[in-house]
Amino acid sequence: MRQGRLYLDRAGDTDARLLEDVRGRVASHMALSPDQVLLAPTPGAFALIGLEPNLAVTIGRVGSPVAMMQRDAVTSDQRRVELALSDDALMAALSALNPVADAERQADDTQRDQTLGEIANILKTWPDVGTMSVNGRFMDITLNDADSFDRRCNAAGIVLARPSGNVRRAICPDAKTAHAFLSRLAFDTRRNAIIRRTTKETDILVALDLDGAPGGEITTGIAFFDHMLEQIARHGGFALAVTATGDIEVDAHHTIEDVCLALGEGLRQALGDKRGIARFGFELPMDETRAGVWIDLSGRPFAKFDGEIPGERVAGFPVEMTSHAFRSLAEAMKASIHVEVTGENAHHMIEACFKTFGRALRQAVHVEGQDLPSTKGVL
Repeated sequence: MRQGRLYLDRAGDTDARLLEDVRGRVASHMALSPDQVLLAPTPGAFALIGLEPNLAVTIGRVGSPVAMMQRDAVTSDQRRVELALSDDALMAALSALNPVADAERQADDTQRDQTLGEIANILKTWPDVGTMSVNGRFMDITLNDADSFDRRCNAAGIVLARPSGNVRRAICPDAKTAHAFLSRLAFDTRRNAIIRRTTKETDILVALDLDGAPGGEITTGIAFFDHMLEQIARHGGFALAVTATGDIEVDAHHTIEDVCLALGEGLRQALGDKRGIARFGFELPMDETRAGVWIDLSGRPFAKFDGEIPGERVAGFPVEMTSHAFRSLAEAMKASIHVEVTGENAHHMIEACFKTFGRALRQAVHVEGQDLPSTKGVL
């Protein structure tokens, strides 16, 4: 399961890497260390911070010069002068100092622009995306549905700048960043989510991929609950990873509840706009037990549990939490979930409920077309 964030929202007026490239080239030409090189837009900029402009050396093109001066110590005024440099001026200076490096940057820019074009082709297929425009390293995306788009980006681990409520900006300074963006978007088409839920009682991390290999690693501190979650993933046909720490020395209640809330939220995010899904439920027998789970991924939370499970606990799992788990899932998934179970053995009855839920989920999330399964036009 992928974790981590790709930040595409960070850029200043000056590309820090480009600034250091120019500083390094100047230093090598003049037998100085890079920290002795001070750069500014023009010689006149040095005069503004109390340095003698006649000592400056100008590099780059006439229309976009960069001035250089040797310095002994770094001051806040000097940092502000360097921040006034533009990327165009720095690239012109780099070209004058090292034509090979400039050619490499131009090749990188070409590759970046091609990758941004591939990204645009993917985004065109998203119903929540309206229009796009690309200007160098900036891609502005105007949205039809900002909430839906943000959920997709969150699932893919992508953080974009937000110039306005319905506009997102991806800042890709180089081809490597653009390729990482493309890779995350391609992964996002697989319907996945990463959810972190932290309370005073628990810390939960859930990662799931509805189109991934069934199964995964699950550790909640409650072995029987781990087994039940594995049943959901295995029979649901999707990849699931859960890591949970909670106050199980007090009771298992908070951990079970919060894991189910996080799992339900992850399933809701991974389903996106639910276009093409089958939407509905399943039932199965297990020895003397029979369980049925009926799901409607309707966007309306409702839970109903019919069945009397004997005893108080099964291997540290409170029997009463069975119905509560499905209520938490229904609430977070915004789905209608009906569970019915009959039998004699508590272990079998609880396991049958979770297995059947997995099978019902597999059937409901299966993509069988491209239309939204609702006459309302929304789920």
